[in-house]
Amino acid sequence: MSALKIAFVSSHPSLRRFRRDPSYIYRCENLGLALQRLGHRVSFVHLKALLLPRRFDVAVFLRPSDALLYRHVVARLRRQGTVLVGDCDDLLFDPACAAFRPSVINGSADRDETAAKFRRHHDALAALDRFIFSTEELSDRYRALHPDAAVTILPNAVHSGWRDIAPNPAPPRVLTYFSGTRTHDRDIALIAAPLQRVLDAQPDLSVQLVGPITPPFSHPRLLVRKKVAFTDYPYVLRDSYLNLAPLEDTPFNRSKSALKAIEPGFFDVPTIASPVGDFTRVAVDGVRYARDDAEWEAQIAAACAPERHAQLRRGLRQRILAHADIDRFAEAFVRFVAH
Repeated sequence: MSALKIAFVSSHPSLRRFRRDPSYIYRCENLGLALQRLGHRVSFVHLKALLLPRRFDVAVFLRPSDALLYRHVVARLRRQGTVLVGDCDDLLFDPACAAFRPSVINGSADRDETAAKFRRHHDALAALDRFIFSTEELSDRYRALHPDAAVTILPNAVHSGWRDIAPNPAPPRVLTYFSGTRTHDRDIALIAAPLQRVLDAQPDLSVQLVGPITPPFSHPRLLVRKKVAFTDYPYVLRDSYLNLAPLEDTPFNRSKSALKAIEPGFFDVPTIASPVGDFTRVAVDGVRYARDDAEWEAQIAAACAPERHAQLRRGLRQRILAHADIDRFAEAFVRFVAH
């Protein structure tokens, strides 16, 4: 196959900062770099940069939102014969699910305004030809709305820029929870009681909450660290002893990817997770599940026992990559858009 000219298009509010958007990094940059390694010509662009005509074989629109500029760009690319692909990595396209968005649940966003935003995402996606989603749940929900849509699943994967960063062979005994946004207070609260009991029982352990989060309890060995830059993120991951990934079981959360197990696992850091959505896809030794307080306490205690911890770590990177290899996903993407 000859090289394809592929554009990854962002609709982020900031023309200058769209490359820093985590969704763009995972869904566009990571895939785009893998496609470049396959010999394809990749452009990372903002929607506004397409005001001037440019030609592409394939254009991937991440989280598109319906607007006049968007419709103009899509129409022009379609006339040129460009394959138009929509990508969505969150449940943003079904207005009926607006009530389940964490920001609506915690009262920081209005339900009706959120539903209107979801409608704009839905209408923007519907103007395209093919669709990629990060999880099976998202794919199923879009197919329920559009049974005849050309859809494939392209899971999130470890960033290829981390390949040369080795695991820490002797990480400090720090249990880590990563909060990417301010909407995860309810998730960490799910494990407040068992986490406090583990800290009280094992004085050599500490807990680190990373990101914008409200601690669910006070403890001298419960530390809060501000959100870290993406360039520093892998080093915080590799210096964790055990990763915690509690997740409230809602339609929105069932649609999220298992990155919070995949990324630590790449650095041989085991994860205890809620068995919600995509997390159950990466059911490898080193990713354990807990459903209630008793299971969380037991799983954390077991994973922190030195012999069991060493067993969970051994070969975890390879087991995770079997489910999160961006180069394999890039090959699947090419087959999907070229078919």
